[in-house]
Amino acid sequence: MKYPRENDIGKIEYKLILSDVPDERLQELASQMKFRIEEGGGEAIYIVGVSDDGDVIGLDQNELSNTISVLEKIAKMINAKIVHQRLVEVKNDRYVAELLIRLHKDNMPIQVNVAVMGHVNAGKSTVTGTLISGKLDDGNGSLRIMIARYLHEIISGRTSSITMRILGFNDSGNIVNHFLRDPLDEADVTINSSKIIRLIDLGGHERYLRTTLKGLMGYDVNYVMLVVGADDGLSIMGREHLAVASVLKFPIFVVITKVDKFPKERVEKIVYDIKNVLKIPGINRFTMEVEDENDVLNAIVGLKTGRIVPIFQVSNVTGQGINLLTRFLYMLPPRKLETVSRNPLIYIDEIYNVTGVGIVVLGSVIRGNVNSNEQIFIGPTKFGDFIQAKIKSIQVNRVFVDEVKPGTIATFAVQGIERDLLRKGMVITKNKPKAVMSFKAKIIVLHHPTTIKEGYVATMHLYTIRQAVRFSKINKGLLRTGDSSDVELTFLYRPEYIEKGQIFIFREGRTRGLGIITDVD
Repeated sequence: MKYPRENDIGKIEYKLILSDVPDERLQELASQMKFRIEEGGGEAIYIVGVSDDGDVIGLDQNELSNTISVLEKIAKMINAKIVHQRLVEVKNDRYVAELLIRLHKDNMPIQVNVAVMGHVNAGKSTVTGTLISGKLDDGNGSLRIMIARYLHEIISGRTSSITMRILGFNDSGNIVNHFLRDPLDEADVTINSSKIIRLIDLGGHERYLRTTLKGLMGYDVNYVMLVVGADDGLSIMGREHLAVASVLKFPIFVVITKVDKFPKERVEKIVYDIKNVLKIPGINRFTMEVEDENDVLNAIVGLKTGRIVPIFQVSNVTGQGINLLTRFLYMLPPRKLETVSRNPLIYIDEIYNVTGVGIVVLGSVIRGNVNSNEQIFIGPTKFGDFIQAKIKSIQVNRVFVDEVKPGTIATFAVQGIERDLLRKGMVITKNKPKAVMSFKAKIIVLHHPTTIKEGYVATMHLYTIRQAVRFSKINKGLLRTGDSSDVELTFLYRPEYIEKGQIFIFREGRTRGLGIITDVD
């Protein structure tokens, strides 16, 4: 029996024997293990009792146990652990061990999800880059380029996709990203943080509105950070973002960027415009300008009331106001944890086919706790069925975890379902639910250029569900801007899983509306 010669790259490492390893050597081995895990995308395979040339030597049980104990110690140094081991007897009382080692965190950091909204060119990506990198922008978008996901976003300067970046804090309130080799390394940030702010950067151009709504509705957002550029001011799209977030009852704070380039009077005019939007009936909120450290705590207290909108003035070039914004983000309270265990609900957003792993789905945990190796149901299919499957493993920010809780955005490796059956908008749950084709709701029309009548079709956004619905019945008969009514809606293409009390947005062209589901029977 012989293994291939050990490769200097890749996730597989051979170890003949380890015992009585001095501290300096342990540090070297820890660096080596971290490299192997990075090569394996979060996991590595160690084969014990084999030489670097692949020759199978084998160890007795005492030698093998000691070597595995040393590897466990090394793994603990880099926040990893041995999750699986297989022993093979290669000769009489001589053994080889195959170990699967993964990055792992038993207790996940506190997590807060913040949607970053605002008009195109307002500086959303740049302020995100400033916070994460700890560097100042050169005035030409160098930090925006750093966090862009696609080539066309770098060239155009516009974010067309949903970009999620994590900002980690330690117990002292310092940003851990600034001290890491790669400030964008999600796994490293997660392992070294006690609190994480997930900045969900949404597209600001009108043509990407459906992507923006998907991000706002689909990722269990806790807060909305509206970014307003001092050059363009509160634009039409900025007003719409502010109004939609307000009507959906999200706690909101505003960041005015580029304040170093314009006089104080210009910034005061923007604050005045924001106040006017927030005075609209149905929104009715107040603003509070954060000017020093004493205002930060008051802003947090005011934000929790749902009536106060804190306003920050920052410059990504000079650094003005960045420290206040950083302190505010560190102090943002997370969502209140559920005290009663409920049937889990996860809405699927992305589906991947990962080589060596199989089907992996990304989704937001809306409620309940989910564990690896659990049996679950996924659906509905186009026929309304739910398929039983199994969660093999769970990752949060590229770190393996045993359990996820509400408010977490995670990836789940699932077994027992074909890729072709999966789509965005499906749910994961433990109890087999029922999908529906039609439902009742109470809606309000935020804007519509003409009149809505029965038969009208619009696109509905609810978590990661995005499907056309027909207004089958409107109790008031006709609806115009500002009108509300009880309605019956029917999905056009396939059944979905929805629940009473869920809030949704519907849109079509310039039409915008808001609804709450009142009956799904």
